[in-house]
Amino acid sequence: MNDNSMENKMKAAIDSLYTICLSADGLEPQQQIQARENIDALRMLCAYQTFDIEASRRENTGLRAIIKGKKKPRRKD
Repeated sequence: MNDNSMENKMKAAIDSLYTICLSADGLEPQQQIQARENIDALRMLCAYQTFDIEASRRENTGLRAIIKGKKKPRRKD
């Protein structure tokens, strides 16, 4: 599974959860607000995890190059 496919599936799952939670019968306004906040926090966590995975992948590529002796990693500060 590639990254875009995984990201699209996560977005679809979050959107589905959002729709289900907010259309549930008997949900009070305060519960709807709390559900929205929790879903938004989950959305941010997923976005951060995707970013972190991508950063780790780049770092691992550089470390593998060092181990193989091909090149030294460049620092981007």
